[in-house]
Amino acid sequence: MPLVSKHDVAAPVARLLLLHGAGTPVQSVFFQRLIPLLNAQGIVVFTANFEFMQQTLLGKRQVAPKADKLLAELEQLIAAVPADEQLPLWLGGKSLGGRVLSLYLSATQVVPEVAGGVVFGYPLCPPAKAKDAAKAALTIKARSQCLQQLQRPLLLCQGSRDPFGDAYALQLVAGRAEVIELTGADHDYALPKRAGLPAEQAFSLAAEACGGFIRRHGITT
Repeated sequence: MPLVSKHDVAAPVARLLLLHGAGTPVQSVFFQRLIPLLNAQGIVVFTANFEFMQQTLLGKRQVAPKADKLLAELEQLIAAVPADEQLPLWLGGKSLGGRVLSLYLSATQVVPEVAGGVVFGYPLCPPAKAKDAAKAALTIKARSQCLQQLQRPLLLCQGSRDPFGDAYALQLVAGRAEVIELTGADHDYALPKRAGLPAEQAFSLAAEACGGFIRRHGITT
């Protein structure tokens, strides 16, 4: 059974299984900033590394598999989250983790206890492929197809400077998903220093949007 860590709160309204991206684990600075803000929204956060990342942390570096190859492992992680009939379970993810959960939520085998998902930076098109118009178009079509087939509510919290696809570009192909723009934020929610904005602003806005989205779609099972 996968090892899942719990970040608890005193008065919870929902649970969130948070998935990492291709390059950094759930112990990264990004999640250390985000998790307390999600907790402040009354969300109990569960975290776990995919096996490829766990092996990398052990010194056996592995390349991240394609998103669809991680679906079976996501199902195992969902099963590893302690059951709670009072709190709905949501899926959350950054970049690759967001792709995996979006694919999962677009399939027909979504388990009843999963209420929906929230993505903190969707990787619509890698910057390298964006340089070639034909490759970019094919990539965007492939990576947005699941958004047209969602079986559960999905929120995409996307930066306006995200090199993997800004909020406007994502909105054009979001399908059934809802997009919120994080002004000035890049893929890691960093803001330009010249903007003179608090470093945590994008994280705070994303966490607040997540909490509001969950409440809007019901917080009881």
